[in-house]
Amino acid sequence: MHELTPRQQQVLAYIRTFLSENGYPPTVRELAHHLNLSGPRAAAKHLEALERKGLIRRIPGISRGLEILSRFPSPLDGPGGVPVPVVGSVAAGALDLAAEEVEDYIHLDENLAGQDHFLLRVKGNSMRGEQILPGDLALVRPQATVYDGDIVVAVVGDEATLKRFRRTRDGIALEAANPEFPAIVLTGEDAGTTRIAGRVEAVIRILKGGNAR
Repeated sequence: MHELTPRQQQVLAYIRTFLSENGYPPTVRELAHHLNLSGPRAAAKHLEALERKGLIRRIPGISRGLEILSRFPSPLDGPGGVPVPVVGSVAAGALDLAAEEVEDYIHLDENLAGQDHFLLRVKGNSMRGEQILPGDLALVRPQATVYDGDIVVAVVGDEATLKRFRRTRDGIALEAANPEFPAIVLTGEDAGTTRIAGRVEAVIRILKGGNAR
């Protein structure tokens, strides 16, 4: 398994995504612009590192002269996948503060996750009925528009929670999937200031020694 820095992971993931969407690789300038690097030379250094590690081949004299030499088919934790940040944790119980700091990166297959996705570590048991358990990683697509029945990450002020979204006549309800937890009903100003951080698209559970973490 190749050891890649987070930035090298991002460069490789972007090359894969660009190739998939356009049928040809990005230029060095496009890489630098997309990844907010200081300039083409910075992007070129990352490409040099990827070439030394045998993951790409650069073709001299061609502006789009990049070729990926190695693919990693595993959907989880494969260096050739998309590096998805694990961002803090989110309550699946009462509302609680979600720390918006990147704890780690987990590589997911590009068919499962894109550059904008993030993972939130679940705590609490309010979504047990949906088989979302403490320690699970919820894969979230950032989006403000969701539909009734979607499982979402909702933010009220500085607090976040993972619940099923419903619209009501007077506002919104954030429903648990556990009879021990009542729905969070928001009306008036509370409903108006509630922000939907994204929609949950998948849940990842990593088993170690037969026990879910």
